[in-house]
Amino acid sequence: MSKGLPVVMIVAIVGSSAFLPVSAQETRQVDPVVVTATKIAEPRSQVGATVTVITEEELKTYNYLTVDDALRQVPGLEVQRSGSAGKASQVRIRGTGTQQVQVLIDGVRVKSPTAGTFDFSDLGLDQIARIEVVRGPQSTLHGADAIGGVIQIITKRGEGPFSAYAGTEVGNHDTLRERVGFSGSYKIFDYSFGASWFESNGQFPNDGTEQRGITSRVGVTLPADGHIGLAFRYNRTATDLPFDGSTPVPFSPFYVLDRDSRQQSETTTLSLQWDQKPVEWFEVHARVSGFWNQLGFQDPFTLSDARIPFNFDFTDTRSQIDTSRREVELLGAFHFPKWNTLTVGIEHDYEYGRNTSSGFSGPGPASRFSKQIDNLAYFLQDEVRLVDRVIVSAGRRHDDHSAFGGATTSRFGLVVLVPETDTRVRGSWGEGFRAPTINDLFFPGFANPNLKPERSESWEAGVDQNIFKKRVRLGATYFENKFDDLIQFVQVGGLFRPENVAKAWTQGEEVTVEIEPLDKLLFNANYTHVETKDFSTRRELRRVPHHVGNIGVTWTPVPPLSLFTQVNIVSSQFDLAFDPVTFITTPVRNAGYYRIDLGGTYNIMPKRGSFPALDFTARINNVTDQRYMEVFGFPNLGLNALVGLQARY
Repeated sequence: MSKGLPVVMIVAIVGSSAFLPVSAQETRQVDPVVVTATKIAEPRSQVGATVTVITEEELKTYNYLTVDDALRQVPGLEVQRSGSAGKASQVRIRGTGTQQVQVLIDGVRVKSPTAGTFDFSDLGLDQIARIEVVRGPQSTLHGADAIGGVIQIITKRGEGPFSAYAGTEVGNHDTLRERVGFSGSYKIFDYSFGASWFESNGQFPNDGTEQRGITSRVGVTLPADGHIGLAFRYNRTATDLPFDGSTPVPFSPFYVLDRDSRQQSETTTLSLQWDQKPVEWFEVHARVSGFWNQLGFQDPFTLSDARIPFNFDFTDTRSQIDTSRREVELLGAFHFPKWNTLTVGIEHDYEYGRNTSSGFSGPGPASRFSKQIDNLAYFLQDEVRLVDRVIVSAGRRHDDHSAFGGATTSRFGLVVLVPETDTRVRGSWGEGFRAPTINDLFFPGFANPNLKPERSESWEAGVDQNIFKKRVRLGATYFENKFDDLIQFVQVGGLFRPENVAKAWTQGEEVTVEIEPLDKLLFNANYTHVETKDFSTRRELRRVPHHVGNIGVTWTPVPPLSLFTQVNIVSSQFDLAFDPVTFITTPVRNAGYYRIDLGGTYNIMPKRGSFPALDFTARINNVTDQRYMEVFGFPNLGLNALVGLQARY
């Protein structure tokens, strides 16, 4: 069911390139430099993989509430949040699983070593310079879990004179967001700092979220084109969980309301990065980094729980999962001769997980386990540029894992540039693998220490075409993925444990269109079609919609005012409803939906002397109040408005 609102569709989404309302003509001429696709800075036009860059200006223009809202606009991505703001939010790329997507913050892997996934709700928007999304297999450079692609969040490095901002926003559902920050540079020093607070009460009893975050980055410029920088990020998210997953409700996709279930997550990343280019033909990069996460869950038993029908859980349920990861990476790139770049690297990472839980299997003492694993990898990639028109790349990597042994992957890429017609033809082929997690290998009673890594082979081919002096930008990509030894839970002797049993296949197309008839007006659309098959079950892959589209317009009618609308359309998808009592899953179909967001920014007062500039910001998500579920069984939030003021100095 849905309720209609009269809506004027003014603006739309960002597809494959950045849009700055204040300078659209400049945007058309920029070829963004990316680092995720090759691990060294390189123009996006020379990369064989499909890359989308979400810039800092886009994050400000569209005033996204969360990172996953920004990712919804990227072709090939499916963002799935389990309910209201702050609830678990995960991303799939081109039909791959959430465990098959690598996520980085300033080069640091931030996926859970125990679960193998990353919750995007546990990441604030503070001080993000850009988000790079590389689709397709990237295991040759980024190792395990980069089968579907890589999402990297790169934080802001201070530059220029001192600048600062402070903002506050309020909305329905008791939503409040406050942000402050500053950045700049002085002689050889650069700095940036940001802090934020977000809270919302959601749509059900016990559906609130409270998040606070701090991020900072400081650096020193070195002689001989060098720089050393330290990046720090901390987020704490406290989330109420309104549904009781241990209590099934017959003939309904929803679990019963739970008024006292809660979760807390604290995530810290720290990265020390050294970059140096002493001579024109050689550059070196080194990184030492750490990741820490503490995840707590509590569901105390109360008298109200005893009155819930079909509730067979009469215990206090609690768990504490502590994980960490330490990484060291050394990378060298040789630009010799000038038309050739050879990149070689070595990295080592150490992962640790500890789980303490009670009440999940009835009353009794708490269960505990802790394990650690490590991996040593070597990789190289060579890129050859022929007459500035043909770019060929090839890479190979070997990982030596302490739990399952070795894994070797290869990758090839090709780019053909035709400057006379402003055409780019690109393609790539690659192998990938996903390493079993600590839980897969060691969790008591449910693990399998004999697991092998999942394997994949993928290829893509695409073309990008600019016409009418880059005012019309078109792109099309075909992709195909084959997976072997997929890890799935199977019943063995009355228990479920992971096994390498499945094979799967996905294929599809991505299409992007950007039309810019005026410098202040941008029409944009993208569409992704995906077909999937699980050969072990002869069904579609779970939670992968066949069709996902984004359309819209961005408009700056007068210099102080910028307006936007973003439309997200998702088709129905196959899913499974799980009964935690009988351990039986039932095939279901999660209905498709559409969502319309709109908003804008109005500059109330420009900066004058010592007085800061003042902006009014507004964003309304789901303006037609659609009732839908991105994850079956967990209804998403209805209309959610957020308005506020921001001072810029």
